[in-house]
Amino acid sequence: MLLKRWFWLLLTTVALCACGGGGDDSSTGGGEGEQTPSPSPDDKPDDPQPENPDAPEFFSTGFMKGSTMSFAQYVRDLGLVYRENGVETDPYESMKRHGANIVRLQLNYEGAWSYQGQNINWAAWNRVVADAKRAKANGLDVMLTLKPDVDNYAVSPTQHNLLPAAWKSLSEDQIGQKLYDWVYKTLCDLAKEEIYPRVVAVGNEVNVNLLGATTTSDASRTGRLLVQGFAAVRAYAKEHNPHVQSMLHLADPAKVGSYLRRIVDAGAKDFDLLGVSWYPGTNIGHTMGGFQNIPTLCGTIKNNFGYEVVIVETAASFTTGSINGVWQGDNCNNAYNYPDWNDDAAVNAANYTPANQRAWLRTLAEEVKTNGGVGVITWGTESLPDRMSNPIGYYTYPASWANGSTWENNSYWDFTNQNNLHEGIDWMLDVQ
Repeated sequence: MLLKRWFWLLLTTVALCACGGGGDDSSTGGGEGEQTPSPSPDDKPDDPQPENPDAPEFFSTGFMKGSTMSFAQYVRDLGLVYRENGVETDPYESMKRHGANIVRLQLNYEGAWSYQGQNINWAAWNRVVADAKRAKANGLDVMLTLKPDVDNYAVSPTQHNLLPAAWKSLSEDQIGQKLYDWVYKTLCDLAKEEIYPRVVAVGNEVNVNLLGATTTSDASRTGRLLVQGFAAVRAYAKEHNPHVQSMLHLADPAKVGSYLRRIVDAGAKDFDLLGVSWYPGTNIGHTMGGFQNIPTLCGTIKNNFGYEVVIVETAASFTTGSINGVWQGDNCNNAYNYPDWNDDAAVNAANYTPANQRAWLRTLAEEVKTNGGVGVITWGTESLPDRMSNPIGYYTYPASWANGSTWENNSYWDFTNQNNLHEGIDWMLDVQ
């Protein structure tokens, strides 16, 4: 998982607090506002979706199909262009037209910062509010990841999921209260903007670590903190958005069962969905095997714990990362190529096509749906390479780290054809 965190860095780096009042984005979406007492587990409503005639309505019901879109408008603002049939097109509009019903966005506690003159603000309050409104305007629901911890990749690629500086001297109970306050206030502030997520995840891949956790032995601590995070979602739901679903997000299907047990045993039971990151193949190497194990994943989680599964991060390559050692799209090594069709790179390259990307994602989604899962959301499929964006060759992160994107070979937009949309995206039209 360290590799995945490293290419998160290569795509972006995170930020100074937009939600807590710092950074370049001055609007707040939580942070160190008034303290709201967190309810005890006994205070949580029996029905997380109470009847409310004034409840906001979602655009979609049933199986969720979509992509992260955190980088789309960010890179457009830096001069990159998404096209469809040769015409510049809003990528949110393309997502909707080609079968998506939801997009995933991420809001960080420390949302935006500058490094080597680059303002990295894709996870900042103002940016996320604008992106959520863009999704709404195109009839797309939002899955929102609220990431409370801080990444400090400028110091080291291992400096991720740290406690915010203002929380470092606090006790575990005080950190839990801070988490409750931030999640609750952020969601209520979004309601003031008439933004109502369909799904809210507290934390990103929390079995990697959360708020300073360093090993899986911290699972009980993570669970105790998440009790407060999920309670905040319930309190917000009762006031503003009664049909919202809360999500626990874990990485690697082979590891989720044991970690989930420890989270639940620590008291963090009051959520609706289990989000799973699944990146098979040698680059990241999540261990589940192939599609034949989807029934076990979905069935075990549903039968043993009662939660429905969403594959909330995955990807399939539409082109290879390199040809004869020359990287495509830009000057940056790509982080992930999958499926691994063959040990021979030339065979893999021949099989990486938009049609095969579409077929792989369609098969995954159908397996998840058939076996009781409720969604597939891809990651990084809005990525573009950067050759057009900057004369010194970067847009999402400093030139001292690398030049380009690590993920454009998994995109729905074909950088080999002027960033035109290709058919890989149409797996969402294939799945009802």
